[in-house]
Amino acid sequence: MSKTIDFLHKAGTFYHASVDGTEARVRPINSVISYKGKIYFETSNRKEMYRQMLQNPSVAISGMVDGKWIRITGKAVMDESDEAKQAMFDTLPALRDVYSYEEMAPYYLTDMKAVVYSFTEEPVALED
Repeated sequence: MSKTIDFLHKAGTFYHASVDGTEARVRPINSVISYKGKIYFETSNRKEMYRQMLQNPSVAISGMVDGKWIRITGKAVMDESDEAKQAMFDTLPALRDVYSYEEMAPYYLTDMKAVVYSFTEEPVALED
C-alpha cells in the first residue's frame, strides 16, 4: 500500500479543499483507494464538490495522525469509467449504501504532491 494511502487510512477522516469561484470550500471525506497505480478518491456527480473540480481542478487534501499531518495537492482528473467505479465499490463496499452507480464520480490527482509535517520534525515528501 502506498505511504499516502496508509496515512489517510490511519487518519480515518481527512479534508478535501476545492475552489468555488474565489472562495475555498472544505469538507470531510474518507474514501481513498489505489487503482491502476494512482490514488483515487470519489464524490457524487450531484455535489458542489464535483462541479467545483470541473471548473477548477486545483485541490488540497489534509488529514492528521499522531500529531503529524499530511498535505496533498494536485489537479483533480475525473475518471467516471465503469472500471473505476467498480474498483471503488469493490474496495469500499460501504459506498454502495451512499452512492448509486450512476452518481459515483471517482477521481485522481495529477501533479500530486504529498508531504507529511509535524511541529517537531522536518517535512517529509512521500514518494508513492
